[in-house]
Amino acid sequence: MGLCMELLIVDCAYIEATPAELRADLVETAAFGSDDARGPDLPEGWSWPDAQNGPWYASYEFRNTLTSYKPHFWAGERWDKMREFVQPELRTALDEFSAPLFWGEYNWEFADPPFTPAVPGRENHWCPETMRWLLPEDVKALHHFWTQVEPGLPSLREPFEQHVAQPTGRIKDFASFAALVTEWGEVVTEAAARGWGIIGLKC
Repeated sequence: MGLCMELLIVDCAYIEATPAELRADLVETAAFGSDDARGPDLPEGWSWPDAQNGPWYASYEFRNTLTSYKPHFWAGERWDKMREFVQPELRTALDEFSAPLFWGEYNWEFADPPFTPAVPGRENHWCPETMRWLLPEDVKALHHFWTQVEPGLPSLREPFEQHVAQPTGRIKDFASFAALVTEWGEVVTEAAARGWGIIGLKC
C-alpha cells in the first residue's frame, strides 16, 4: 500500500496545555479517530471538528493523493531536477518553502546549487509517528516564502516541461506539480493566519 500521511494544522498552545503523557493520544485521535465536519460550505480538502469551545485543529486531505505520500516524494524529485534552471530569487524562495514540506528530507545537503534551509528540521515531542513537525514560528517563515513563490509559480512551467517532465512517478506534468505546491501553500496560509503549527503523521 505504501506510505501515507495524515496532515493536521494544530493550536500548539492547546496541546502543550495537555499533560505530556496524553499529548500523543490527543493528536492521534484528532488525525485518525475523530468525526470531522465535511459539509458543503467547507473549502475543498479541509475538515474541521465540531468542538464546543472552538476547534484546536483541522485536517487537510490533498485532493489528488488519496493520502499517499508518493506524490510529495515525486514533487521533491521533480524540484531537485528543475531548480538549477529556475531564476535565482524564485529558486531560493521555493527551496525554502519546499525543504521542510516535500523536498528537504531527500537530498538538499547535496544540492546543486548548494542550499541550507532557514526552517530547521525538528524532532517531534508529541507523537512517535510524525513525518512533518512545524512550530508556529516555522509556519510563519514558510508563509513569507510562499508569498514569494505563489506569483512566480506559472513561470516554472517552461523549465519543468523542458527538463523534468517524465511519464513515470506520480508527478508527471507541470499541472500536478503546481497543484501540489499550491495546496501546501493553502495549508501554510491557513495555519499561519491562526498562529498554528503543522503536523503530518504516518498512516
